[in-house]
Amino acid sequence: VLASSGVGGEVGCYLLLGWCVWHPFMYGQAGNREFVLETATISGGLLILLSHLLLLRTKAPLLGGVSAAAAQEQKDRTATAHRIQAVGRVLVVSFFLYVAATKTHAWSVSLSLGPGDGPGVWGWGTRTVELLLSLLILYLCWLVVIGMKSRGVALLLAVTMFLAAVWMHPWCLFLFSSRTYTMQGVVGMEGFEVDAFTMADHHRYFFFQSMSTVGALLLLVVHGPGPLSADEQDGPLEFASEKTVA
Repeated sequence: VLASSGVGGEVGCYLLLGWCVWHPFMYGQAGNREFVLETATISGGLLILLSHLLLLRTKAPLLGGVSAAAAQEQKDRTATAHRIQAVGRVLVVSFFLYVAATKTHAWSVSLSLGPGDGPGVWGWGTRTVELLLSLLILYLCWLVVIGMKSRGVALLLAVTMFLAAVWMHPWCLFLFSSRTYTMQGVVGMEGFEVDAFTMADHHRYFFFQSMSTVGALLLLVVHGPGPLSADEQDGPLEFASEKTVA
């Protein structure tokens, strides 16, 4: 609530960043690279929001004129905010680097691409699909990092992440089941048989974790990459809200 409000927004961002650092250790997931990197992506979104809040404060007019010292302090704060935004932009793609390195292989091997490339077989067709997917994801991440077309790329990644979360973590469906399920993807619980409620709780957690990642990407869409980028070196893009009448 603090982070999204005009009052105490910076404090809220700092508290949530502290939570992100402690989060993997609290749940015993510090060895789970996917968990840690997704948390890093959320931290990147918080840094982008924090940068925006800092810039709002530096742009506030100073009463009684601006002294040379105050002007220099304001300039330093602006530069710090821009650097924070650049760091956030780098962190926000952390999870997708993990996807390029691991998830594309698992998905490619599951495809039926013909003789010698069936499910579970890493043939030439599977290798080609994996290579192309990995290169595409890495290219999109690179565009975000350097700030080139980053708003559009972040929106594409956010939509993809949302659809993937709905497909991979349909936690509502488990609530109406009486079966037991094998837990996967959780360090310390791999292979455990759990009831439907526990499985729903597991998927619910990761679903909303993914929604946090979507939110981090949308913050980049809204606030842009900042001046330390290829696209917005001269300031943020301006979108006309109404037609100008001559």
